[in-house]
Amino acid sequence: MTGIVEKNYGDALFELISEENPAMLKTVQEEISSVDSILNEIPDFIKLTKTPTVSAEEKMSIIKETFEGRVSDYTYRFLMILAENGRLEFFSKINRYFTSRCNEKFGIAEITVVTTAPLSAEAKAKIKLKMTQVTGKTINLKEEIDAAIIGGIVLKYGSRSFDGSVKARLDALKSEIGSVIC
Repeated sequence: MTGIVEKNYGDALFELISEENPAMLKTVQEEISSVDSILNEIPDFIKLTKTPTVSAEEKMSIIKETFEGRVSDYTYRFLMILAENGRLEFFSKINRYFTSRCNEKFGIAEITVVTTAPLSAEAKAKIKLKMTQVTGKTINLKEEIDAAIIGGIVLKYGSRSFDGSVKARLDALKSEIGSVIC
């Protein structure tokens, strides 16, 4: 569920760029995702921005030194606004919401495939083709490896999920056997 902070900031950024310079939407989306990756790799950065003993001016100075001239003006100003308003801790959530808005506009569907081993190029192509037919959108396929599913595949698309894993089948069998025995 989307929170009010990420929705408000994500919508504001999306609408601003859409009105002023729609050609920049994809660039800003990529920059925001890159910045999110950087911030996730350095968790102390977000901790620093949440520290009450560090003033808003100092936080903005850190943002300026780190990002000014390295990202577009839209991304830079957005980071400054988040720092000024004490909202940098919501950056990952804002990124996910903003990306979903951009994906909606550009007709892109984010599909996550969970398997026990990496997929072959052929398997990825087949999944992309099938999901393109199902969704009518361009597919951005993300892979996750999870040995706990034992085998099979789990597909996640938005709030929907198809669980064709061995674990799910064993759990269903266990439940069915349990209801017969008890």
